[in-house]
Amino acid sequence: MVIAYVSPNHEECCFDLQDEYTELQNFPNIEEFISFYAANRNRDIVLLYKVENLEDIQALETMNFSNNVYMIVIGKDDVAFSLLAGKLGVDIYLNYEQIDSDDIIQYITNSQNVIKQRKGNSNVSVFTGINGGVGTTTITMNLAKTIADEHLDKNVLFLDFTDTKAISNLFFDVIQPSKTIIDIASTQSLDVDELYNHGLIKLSNNLFFVPGIQKHTDKEEFGRTENIQVFLNFIMQIKELFDFILIDVGVFKDQDLEIDIQELADDIFVITEFNIPSMSILKTYIDIIDRSGWYNKAHIIANRADAYGSVTHEEAKKILSKGLKHNFEIAHSLPNDALHLRECWNEAKLVCDVYPEAPFMEGLRVMINKFFIFDREVTQIEKVHNKSIFSRVKEWL
Repeated sequence: MVIAYVSPNHEECCFDLQDEYTELQNFPNIEEFISFYAANRNRDIVLLYKVENLEDIQALETMNFSNNVYMIVIGKDDVAFSLLAGKLGVDIYLNYEQIDSDDIIQYITNSQNVIKQRKGNSNVSVFTGINGGVGTTTITMNLAKTIADEHLDKNVLFLDFTDTKAISNLFFDVIQPSKTIIDIASTQSLDVDELYNHGLIKLSNNLFFVPGIQKHTDKEEFGRTENIQVFLNFIMQIKELFDFILIDVGVFKDQDLEIDIQELADDIFVITEFNIPSMSILKTYIDIIDRSGWYNKAHIIANRADAYGSVTHEEAKKILSKGLKHNFEIAHSLPNDALHLRECWNEAKLVCDVYPEAPFMEGLRVMINKFFIFDREVTQIEKVHNKSIFSRVKEWL
């Protein structure tokens, strides 16, 4: 998330927010902000726009913002100003004589929920591990299959964006996929036949899959500047067809595509272990999360949390939060279930299929109920939206 402060004459609000947000951009006029936005369309942006006259507000009328911009206009106590701002779609109009930086911070925090609602009820979740072998792919695959199996009204898509030769296709019994994530991103529409021809695989009535790369040389495609926007556009388009999209990006790397995918995601799940070497690597990643404004959507998942020699939750929290603005909690812990996981891994089988009642699966179901499926009152708008998604996917069956 980016905080963009636009004011031709005043910078005091920007200065007040600098201690709280490192991703804060200051612009002297709305035109410069527009140029910035054009290059950052996939990022969630909170626009703080301080105005002096009605013409400043009117300048917003021709701006073609998508649903990822939350607009806060700050001006004088004048009904004409607030009415015009509301007419042009401004989210909040504030009287600059009656607010302080704490008020602004609260509005910024609330903005993330608003942007999420605008993007729709589908959920895009990214899974990344602090190093290889911590269980990122195992967790993501079993989550996707379990959500689909136990919630038949939910349409689930698993995308493999790992930049090493993918193995998830073996667990889904797709031994030699003819098309991969490289191919499907080149689709220009949501035409079902075209998606199937470019790599989308139907595993069950409500579980779908796009295999990862099958050649190490294909990883170069992820780094090409011209391809990055293609991949991002594909994710934003395909989410219209699914309730849940789970993306495995493998080991965390500070690379453009991986960072951009995490920027547009609704949730980021960081998989780690509870040992000192892992905590040290995780601390570096947490610094990036803190700077990027992802704090509210990042969830640290401890795998094998009760393994021999693991640090305690309290020790982990102290290590992770030291020197940062936020105190990072451990969002969820999965047990050390080496007996079942090792057997399934060696045979390329999903734990949820072979040992559905294993301790690992018990922990995974708690995670599903906590982050994916939870009781809430469904509004009429959501009912219509969900019905629309179901109707579209039903055409595939």
